[in-house]
Amino acid sequence: MTLWRIRATVDDRPGFLSVLTASLALRKVNILSVQVHTTETGAVDDFLVEAPEHLTRADLVDAVQRGRGRDPWVSPADVRGLVDEPTRVLALAAKVLDGTATLEEAIAALLGDCDISWRAGATTKSSAVAAAGFTATGMQLPDPAGGTLYVRRPAPAFTPAEYARAQALVEVAKVGARHTAS
Repeated sequence: MTLWRIRATVDDRPGFLSVLTASLALRKVNILSVQVHTTETGAVDDFLVEAPEHLTRADLVDAVQRGRGRDPWVSPADVRGLVDEPTRVLALAAKVLDGTATLEEAIAALLGDCDISWRAGATTKSSAVAAAGFTATGMQLPDPAGGTLYVRRPAPAFTPAEYARAQALVEVAKVGARHTAS
């Protein structure tokens, strides 16, 4: 068996998630965990699954599409994905507070494969980032030390929940910086 991470948008209507999960089950795919990210275009479901060795990325994309999932994103995963998400995020916050991880390292661990850059000066709107602070492929976050952190990821698209989690890590870093300065 192989671990995969699957993300897809599903209409937030009764029965639609069950159609998607049934399509995966027909291929002997076992869902190990699921997170639901609410968006304006539907529920973005993020699954960690265990699939038979012979199934490819294309097979899983096909299963998602046949199960009425939209915008499928499929990537190989490893056992670290089995950690409960709230536990993982709390551990990242602790690392920021105790100094074993920088804010940038914690954000990268939180959001996965992304690029983070820093610019001096106050946080401002950018043509690439919406007023809410994020788009599908980027987000900007105020650095508690000054300046702005710009986070980019081509796929999967950022969700409001991911932006909120990143913002919460920034707030934890601010608290840590205040206590260090005291």
